[in-house]
Amino acid sequence: MHKRVILALVACALFAAAGCDTVKPYWKSTKKMYKEYVNVDPTIDLSDLGTSDPTVLKFAELFTPVDAQLEYLLRALSAQDAPPEAEWVQKVMTSFPWLTGLAELSPNGTVVRREPAFSIKNVDFTPLADFENLYKQRKMAAAVSVTELGAEVMIAKPLYVENDFVGILVAHFDAASLAKQSPEPGKLLIMSPGEALWSGDDQSAGQAMSQLKWKNILKSNVSGQDTVGGRKFQWQARAVAQTFLIYAIETVKAQPKQPKAAPQPAAEPAPAEAPAPAPVQAPAQ
Repeated sequence: MHKRVILALVACALFAAAGCDTVKPYWKSTKKMYKEYVNVDPTIDLSDLGTSDPTVLKFAELFTPVDAQLEYLLRALSAQDAPPEAEWVQKVMTSFPWLTGLAELSPNGTVVRREPAFSIKNVDFTPLADFENLYKQRKMAAAVSVTELGAEVMIAKPLYVENDFVGILVAHFDAASLAKQSPEPGKLLIMSPGEALWSGDDQSAGQAMSQLKWKNILKSNVSGQDTVGGRKFQWQARAVAQTFLIYAIETVKAQPKQPKAAPQPAAEPAPAEAPAPAPVQAPAQ
């Protein structure tokens, strides 16, 4: 196909010496071939969702706005290499109101400062000091702190001044707050391997799903379906530093298609009324 275009262009050049009248028909043909085979106008069918599976469609509706917020946070953290200024901290807290807070730690895990300065949730940041090998590669780390008030997800970013590792920046949040970004948070489950982070309206389902053998499952799959307690769940894992968060919903049963109503015959028009007889006029006297 491309050979035809090239040949047409060569022919156009050869005939150019013969004058414009000779070249015109070849140039017109060349433009037509270029338009049809090379520079084709793209078309997008916005009505095509790619699938008709009701579970996939519902799952995308529920977890996408949640995961989008998490992605934006990860991007903000990854761009911050040096200890942040107070203005940056306030901007992040304003942009992500579902965050519990931000903390700056020393290389050994001691809290240097945090925003807000006080929290009723006793978050233990010390496990984050164990990821020194990741920090040396300037990679992020993540961990879960289990407290009496619920689990807290912690995402850590190493801080450097020139080439010196000087601390750890931590963004932490309760998955219940993040889940509120979903249009129906009660139907969404969020977990990490071994820990239910948000069980929505079904605590038993969240606990059961979190106890699946995720370490083995995630070796070969990042999405799928699993059955717990006789109920089937659709799930999707997303990488957060060296670990995963997993979203899930119970599968949706497809609604039976309603038979189309048979077309009704068009009503026959009512017969037209006969015109009234014209009045008989009396003969003139």
